[in-house]
Amino acid sequence: MNRRDQFRRHVAIALVAAAIILLQIGLTRVLSVLLWYHWAFFSISLSMLGVGAPGVWFAIRQPGPKTLTISLLSAGLLIPLGMFLVMGHSVVFGDMAVVYCMLALLPAVLSLGAAVCLLLLDAEGDAIGPRYAYDLLGACLGALVVVPLMWVLPTPELCASLGMLPLLALALLEPRFRWPSLVGAMMIPAIAFGGSLYAVQHNKWYSEEGPNHPIWEEWTPTARLAIFDHLIMPGGESGFNWGQGRNASDAPAPEQYWLEQDGSAGTPITRFDGDLEDVEFLLYDVTTIGYQVGEPKRVAIVGAGGGRDILSARLGGAEDIHAIELNAGIVGALRGPFSEFSGGVYDLPGVTPIIGEGRSVLTGSDGDYDVIQISMIDSWAATAAGAFSLSENNLYTLEAYQLYWSRTSENGMVATSRWMPDNKHGFEVLRLLELVKAALVAEGVSEPQTHLAVIQGGHAATVLMSKRPIESGLLEQLVTACQRRGFDLHYPSERQSWLTEFIDHGTVPELAASFNVTPPTDDQPFFFQALSPFDSISEEQAHDFGFNNTAVHTLRKLMLTLMSVTVALFFAPFAMTRWLGGGTDFWRGSGFFLCIGLGFMFVEIAWLQRFVLYLGHPSLATTAALGSMLLGAGLGSILSARLGVTGGQRWGFIPAVLILLLNVSLSPIFEATLGWSFGARVGMSLAMLTPVAFTMGFFFPLGMVRFGERNKAWFWAINGAAGVLASVLSLALSMELGFSMVAFLGVAIYLAAWLLMRGAPDSQMTAISSEN
Repeated sequence: MNRRDQFRRHVAIALVAAAIILLQIGLTRVLSVLLWYHWAFFSISLSMLGVGAPGVWFAIRQPGPKTLTISLLSAGLLIPLGMFLVMGHSVVFGDMAVVYCMLALLPAVLSLGAAVCLLLLDAEGDAIGPRYAYDLLGACLGALVVVPLMWVLPTPELCASLGMLPLLALALLEPRFRWPSLVGAMMIPAIAFGGSLYAVQHNKWYSEEGPNHPIWEEWTPTARLAIFDHLIMPGGESGFNWGQGRNASDAPAPEQYWLEQDGSAGTPITRFDGDLEDVEFLLYDVTTIGYQVGEPKRVAIVGAGGGRDILSARLGGAEDIHAIELNAGIVGALRGPFSEFSGGVYDLPGVTPIIGEGRSVLTGSDGDYDVIQISMIDSWAATAAGAFSLSENNLYTLEAYQLYWSRTSENGMVATSRWMPDNKHGFEVLRLLELVKAALVAEGVSEPQTHLAVIQGGHAATVLMSKRPIESGLLEQLVTACQRRGFDLHYPSERQSWLTEFIDHGTVPELAASFNVTPPTDDQPFFFQALSPFDSISEEQAHDFGFNNTAVHTLRKLMLTLMSVTVALFFAPFAMTRWLGGGTDFWRGSGFFLCIGLGFMFVEIAWLQRFVLYLGHPSLATTAALGSMLLGAGLGSILSARLGVTGGQRWGFIPAVLILLLNVSLSPIFEATLGWSFGARVGMSLAMLTPVAFTMGFFFPLGMVRFGERNKAWFWAINGAAGVLASVLSLALSMELGFSMVAFLGVAIYLAAWLLMRGAPDSQMTAISSEN
């Protein structure tokens, strides 16, 4: 193969790899809207499954000369078709959702995976290093451009348009198909963006056809935003409130629109003409109680959303309001097409809109806030970083509440509102109280219960963490406000209840005994998931404590499903054909590729989750952290031939050492630099991750050379199967053990891979290597 043909194959594999990573991340966003965020994680495993399984086919049966052409052509057609099936028939399937999505999308990802496998495995000897490098660098490019693309293009149409990339690869490789492929590559995005084939028809809750059709829509890397000209959630004539007090007036409230994020997390937009008296109904919402005691002049609102909290702060007398909002699309909508309706709420006097993640913004702020408000922040939406990488998880950790404490004024308080249904024990409030108490103890408060208050209105409750003890004058103000609005003051209270028992004595209600109420930390920021994915609790029991705990039950079913599918696609064909390699190197090589498949995913997913907080936005964690790792691994693969198998056997322990050192150093580095500018933090991420990933990139090509040519397809299949299982298992282990421990497991696995690489090869493998 001449150099020109070699380069074309390099570019072709880069195009297909970019399509895979773009489709994987795009599907995460799409499935978060149509189904639930715990199903969105399925897209990661689905991509890994599609990439790895074709290795099984090619290990059992030699691919024909037209297989690559068929694979690329099929991928180009099946990607837009699969997206159409998902978008056009998106109804709530329950447990059948994973089956339906797999049937619709698996053919497309299998075709992409087959193309990558064929392009990779036809490289012989040391040539596999540069070929694998282009595979990783193509994926890196996809990770780098996905967030900018998702800001300017609707995500479903973007995903459908990815069919053009394998067709462009086909045009590069097959001169006789060049013009038909180029024409097809241009037609696919034209069709995708030219009509409504990929419009949302039914999200996870309701149909968006007919009266529930949005008047405005925008897809962003953080959420799909849709605005409706009426309230989706019931609010009544007196206006929408999360937790309404009993004394609320029946007088009609101003007109309200509904701003929905991913079809499940919404907020009202209230018509405002500048007269605060028109929005006084907001003070009967328990989420505003923090503005009704003390003198809140300077406040910070985490998750300003549709602007109701800004108006509430103005009603409470706030003069300096920092409105922090993660999604720039929300602020853009209220400052743009809905500015007149909302009264320019983000541009009111004294209001400073800040786009960013709450922790990052508050870390860099001067603080001295009289109130920090965090009300009902739970998006139930998967960001571009993948499901369970929820931006709000980092708001509910021990380190977060220590930060909030340090940013309040001498008389300030933190007001956090969560669901507390009347007929439940209020699990979220229980865990929040345990979290706040632990933060107060960590900050040296000897009697934390004297700095706490719990106020309920309707099905919501607000927990106040006050810098000064809630007693005498402050307590009187609180009692007066509760009586006026019709709120229930559960604590402080002379009336004994399960809640007072929990705060004063740590007595956990019997119904919550099976749940984890320990304070979440930055290493395990799963505030909303209180079940272990390895427990055997029933779905009904999980549902009693909220949908987010049902998600953990679903994750367990997803793990079992993917394990079954992986066994069926990867290993059953070998058993059926009675094909099995032989020799020590076959088994040693199988163990080696199993290890590097598990190890890379364990480290990647653990670090990707940790960098969400550091970079201030889940989407940026995908772009910077994942991009840095893929870039480093690609460069390492290019230079693997210079190190050689002998060098790998000698120095192969270095990746494990570097992973260990960086994993230990991440927390102190984050703490010291979290307040840096965004550009500086991106540079630091690149400096930390790229060198470590560079050494990790040596393993795959050196393993292919070390363990011979005959079983390359089998080794590819083993590596892919390990990646599929690790993508789900790493999440479950993170919830159980923490991100750091999962990365430490990656260290042990990489050491095992190095030991497997050592030793003299079989004579048969030596002969094959010498022939090459």
